[in-house]
Amino acid sequence: MEFGIERKDGVTTISPKGNIDYVTAPELDEVVERESASAASLVFDMSGVSYISSAGLRSLLNADELMEDKNGIKLINVNKEVKAVLDMTNFSGLLKIE
Repeated sequence: MEFGIERKDGVTTISPKGNIDYVTAPELDEVVERESASAASLVFDMSGVSYISSAGLRSLLNADELMEDKNGIKLINVNKEVKAVLDMTNFSGLLKIE
């Protein structure tokens, strides 16, 4: 999995490309762990994500918990397929989505 990373004014935007599933979720976890150390908040640009599994949802929830004492996380540019999964699992009620 590829990740674009942009850092600006304490906000780190992580842009994963591809599927977030049991194979790639550990890679996302590593990126989040590394980037969260210096970020005031994390933004996930989901425009390059075509599918997310329960493992990917767990990674997002872990990221949100990791950033809880800071400004949290936000998902942007979520496509309708990924949004449907977030809605079906009620993660859309747990995470900030724009």
